Amino acid sequence: MTEGFRLESRYNRISGIVHIPEGKGPFPCVILSHGLISSKDSSKYISLAEHFEEAGMIACRFDYHGCGESGGNIEETTLTIRTENLETVTDFMLHHPLVQTEKIGLMGSSFGGSTSLVKAAHDTRIQCISLWATPFRLGERDDGTLADVEFNESLYADFARYDLLAEAGKVSCALVIHGHKDDVVPCEEGRAIYKQLKRPKKFELIKGGDHIFSVPAHREKAINFALNWFRRFFLIP
Repeated sequence: MTEGFRLESRYNRISGIVHIPEGKGPFPCVILSHGLISSKDSSKYISLAEHFEEAGMIACRFDYHGCGESGGNIEETTLTIRTENLETVTDFMLHHPLVQTEKIGLMGSSFGGSTSLVKAAHDTRIQCISLWATPFRLGERDDGTLADVEFNESLYADFARYDLLAEAGKVSCALVIHGHKDDVVPCEEGRAIYKQLKRPKKFELIKGGDHIFSVPAHREKAINFALNWFRRFFLIP
């Protein structure tokens, strides 16, 4: 079963979808965070939400500032804005009648992983996280663009205010997944984040995997790694 929602955040209106398993509940919940120019409706996030739902967990996928059906201009987005978006969605899910409030997890890829990392570092309500292809630094291309979008300088200045490796040192129960052929965020960045995390933690390198795990077998492997990680901490058989 799915439910749509719209929330007002400090910076924009947020659009999202909640996937709810069959049964009585309450259920553990995983909030999914897409990358910089992606959306909740990418094939990866639809597949993730459906897998979590089938495994007996609520999955929440939503559009960040300037993406998909949410408001705001993508050129003006920042890590601070997206962290506030994630805060708004987290608070919403914690008040959902079918969510087990003591079993909340975050799963983010790329810029969504960076956002999830910052959120988990400052919110003790987050029990565990999974970070996919996550950077701790951000740089624009020679033509002044990033991911084919000409972002405002505030994106880079704001990101530089955060020490993501220091933030990682505040987070435990984290699974890091990276493709060893990621040419957008080198796997060395994932390893550096992993090194700073507190235990328990785990690193999974997907051989041949690219930044978005575009090969179906690679994506399925990453999804299964994440599912098993959340099952472990949510005590789901």
